[in-house]
Amino acid sequence: MRSMHKPIGGVESVALYPADAVDVALFSSCGCEVSFFDTPIEVELLDDSSVYEEKTESRCGVIKVTHRLTLVADRDEAESWLSNEFLERASLEGVVATVKLCDGRRLLVGYSANFRDEQPLRLESVVCSSGSSLHDRPTTTLLLVSQDTEFSQEIL
Repeated sequence: MRSMHKPIGGVESVALYPADAVDVALFSSCGCEVSFFDTPIEVELLDDSSVYEEKTESRCGVIKVTHRLTLVADRDEAESWLSNEFLERASLEGVVATVKLCDGRRLLVGYSANFRDEQPLRLESVVCSSGSSLHDRPTTTLLLVSQDTEFSQEIL
């Protein structure tokens, strides 16, 4: 079956919500409809740097899907949303993300039909880098990870 989306990769934009901010989530075989009752943190990403990955493993017949969202932002821009309060919340309570891919699809990550808000994305690491050459800009890389039994759903 052919995909209806352009064959381009990358993450265009991301909005992060507290794990308990999902108001309504309706799942179907085509995707999901979701609404939130909280304001998101809009992450301004550097072009061609951020990535969303899903890794599926099977152990003794049990399927596990690991969701990894790597966000790369200009270090000065990241300071506007990357506070100690956000880091603590992302570590302890977790976050839910809407991820817009460069091919036009929007995905709901960190929230599923099976687990709802029990398996949100959680902060795994933050790396601040100066870059390796004079032309590199300082960056902040945020890695958020969750475990689930399902792939992320496309937002309809």
